Amino acid sequence: MIAYHDNQAVLIQLSGQLDMETGKALSQTLTQLESPQGLWILDLSQVDFIDSAGLSALITGLHLANKRQSRLVLHRLKPSVKLVLEITRLDQVFEIIDTVTDLENTLNVTVETKALASVNPLAA
Repeated sequence: MIAYHDNQAVLIQLSGQLDMETGKALSQTLTQLESPQGLWILDLSQVDFIDSAGLSALITGLHLANKRQSRLVLHRLKPSVKLVLEITRLDQVFEIIDTVTDLENTLNVTVETKALASVNPLAA
């Protein structure tokens, strides 16, 4: 699940469905991070479906990131997942970044994201 991890950022890749089972795994992964990273990137480019349990896991993750003074962003959403976030208005709650360039520009972490961009699934 964790594709990249350093002292500044963590990249978590999810795939398939974000539902009760994968939501629990995501929550456990975020809870078990040993030290708080400044940036938590959830790469959802391989997530085709999200249900209420998946949304709950994302909200829990956002709460945990805020508690640890970290920043959680959702990266590369498929249209079906983006639509669910729009319908539930959670697109106004989460920070959503579509491309690596947007990630660099928005977060001002060019050096760190160049390392992240070398991870194949994040490449735009």
